[in-house]
Amino acid sequence: MIKVIFLDLGKVIIDFDPAIPLAQLTHYSDLPMPKIKELISKTDVLSNFDMGMFSEKDFYTAMVRDLKLDISKEDFNNLWNSLFLPVPLLSETLLVDLTHYYPVFLLSNTNEIHFKFIWQHYPIVRHIENHLLSYELKKMKPNQSIYQIAISRSGVLPKEIFFADDRIENVEGAKTAGINATLFESESQLKIAMRQAGIRID
Repeated sequence: MIKVIFLDLGKVIIDFDPAIPLAQLTHYSDLPMPKIKELISKTDVLSNFDMGMFSEKDFYTAMVRDLKLDISKEDFNNLWNSLFLPVPLLSETLLVDLTHYYPVFLLSNTNEIHFKFIWQHYPIVRHIENHLLSYELKKMKPNQSIYQIAISRSGVLPKEIFFADDRIENVEGAKTAGINATLFESESQLKIAMRQAGIRID
């Protein structure tokens, strides 16, 4: 029986398009887009930021240095948050229903800039009081250590946890830890998977 629900944040609750900030970077750098893409793909700055290894200031400084940007920190933060799309992927009704019957946790690879923005601009996430965030834990999915933390925080057995994520490697990582995990595709598909797992949905 499922007793606790874990949900990923990006591409499960909140939609995003990384091409939006990527296109804007060319307005602040003399580097061509192919070079910007190459530098971003090769750098470990992004993953280090998601792991909480960099402060916001350190991240900004590193990105300005590596991409040769001429941009203020405030404008950079606005650019970096521009990837988030206005309409959530999950309905507020579904999240509220779930929190009536189950403890619901966020389990997300994210960073301080993005999470602060989401918390301020997407009231839907405020229905979820429990947050396991990579930049705070200094661990990222699909590393097994983050699932072990999730299991410990849940207070239940792995098989009593339901988890939804949009990335197959994160779903497989959760399954390896013994968690009942499903690949998120849409709200309707998620409801089917939840009902199959015995989760109550009004």
